[in-house]
Amino acid sequence: MSAARTARMIARDVSRLSPDWRNPEHYFENRSEIEHALRRLATELERSL
Repeated sequence: MSAARTARMIARDVSRLSPDWRNPEHYFENRSEIEHALRRLATELERSL
């Protein structure tokens, strides 16, 4: 998957991120997944330079 596509997918996930009052842990799990995806993307971009 290209870095641009990955960035678009992460942006979509960020735009959907909101607290879930019925399941507060879900918000933090999603936020953590987004953080890890951004770190993986950054690593991929650093390696491609």
